[in-house]
Amino acid sequence: MYEIGPFQYTFKSNFQTSAVAKKVFCNEMIKINKNEMVIITGPSGAGKSTLLQLLKGIIPEFTNGKLVGSIQYKNHLLHGENFQKNLREIIFLFQNPFSQLIYPKAQEEFFFSMENFNFTRDQMDQKKQELQKYFDLDSLWNKKTTQLSNGECQRLVLASLLAIDPEVLLLDEPTAFLDPEARKDFYEWLSSHKGKRTIVLVDHHLDEILPFADKIIHVDKEGGVSVEQSMPSLNPASSQIISLTKFKQSSIELKLNHVYFHYRGGPRLLEDISLHAKSGEVIVIKGKNGKGKSTLFKLMAGLLPPDQGEICVLKDGRFVKSKMHYKEIGYIFQNPESHFFYDSIKEELRNVDAKNLQEILYLFFQDIDILRSPFLLSEGEKRRLSILLTVFQEKSILLYDEPTFGQDAESKALVADLILQLKAMGKIQIIISHDDNFIKSLDAQNFVLENEHLSRIL
Repeated sequence: MYEIGPFQYTFKSNFQTSAVAKKVFCNEMIKINKNEMVIITGPSGAGKSTLLQLLKGIIPEFTNGKLVGSIQYKNHLLHGENFQKNLREIIFLFQNPFSQLIYPKAQEEFFFSMENFNFTRDQMDQKKQELQKYFDLDSLWNKKTTQLSNGECQRLVLASLLAIDPEVLLLDEPTAFLDPEARKDFYEWLSSHKGKRTIVLVDHHLDEILPFADKIIHVDKEGGVSVEQSMPSLNPASSQIISLTKFKQSSIELKLNHVYFHYRGGPRLLEDISLHAKSGEVIVIKGKNGKGKSTLFKLMAGLLPPDQGEICVLKDGRFVKSKMHYKEIGYIFQNPESHFFYDSIKEELRNVDAKNLQEILYLFFQDIDILRSPFLLSEGEKRRLSILLTVFQEKSILLYDEPTFGQDAESKALVADLILQLKAMGKIQIIISHDDNFIKSLDAQNFVLENEHLSRIL
């Protein structure tokens, strides 16, 4: 079905730099057979998403890099006129699901793909019923797409694409934002379709997905693509971050007292939420997708006002005025692109006051061209950059919304080490995460948000 390589794809830079141009390449011919399930592994930023885009034809169809060599699907190249011919046969799920939204309402978004290929209304309704079990579409049905959490958006986009019965599924981190229950449902769906479709996916939950694999393709840190001859190790990687001696400890408290909130026209989302966090504490908030975790962060950060109750910050025992909370609170958004304002990584970093910045950049990115646009990084690299941009503003309180999104095991260990060092410095850190292995490494207090209430997990 697929014949990959030999090929070399070289990224084009818009800047004249001394950095070596990034490449993704394959020195052999790799076959993906019909109805195989293929897992793509490799470190964050190596080129896994690039390889998926090559398999769809997005590269070179919509990029300005240079492709030398051949990638064929059913004995034809994937770009040019064949790209249009394969629109329904090969579907692609991007790492950032919001980039694929078209309509303002969830139900319109679900039907969009089917309408594009002239499905009848009866066929569309039948597809909704078939996919309801695995993607809980009814819970999304009457929502605006702007109100969806990342996990809800991922479920919606994935269900919409699967509804058109494609022959090939190219899935880039399809479970990145899903809670454990939703992830289990997706893997159940995936298992039921093994052998019925060709499925190629990137997924960092290797312990859960590898048992399904017929073939493993690895992209190494240099961008080299090859077939893995044995199962990769599932042992957690170890990492050691440099000492962050620049930061000073601070005495800080964050209090939420009987907080209530709902969006206009919607049901109560948060009810009687109370929380008291002190210097040096790490708190993890768990819960199903769409239950208000990110909304709670927006309330803490002052981006939304509560309907009732109060949120206050105390520094050295004194109340900080609510309008000045932004000086104490750093918020790492679920979508890392929300942090970027400039045309280059160098410009984004200009306000980062760290005497060992070059060492930090190497730890987080290895070799990186700082004149490159941050929007052209991989999603995992974007996430790590957004963490750096926030942490090095020297805030006393840090809110992390899904910090391990798009991260391989080594990068997760690096982020965990960073959080533990900040904990020792007296920072308050509150984390939304569905990654149980990552959570276990943090020695954190665990809370769950369900049925509009926040409760401690003992």
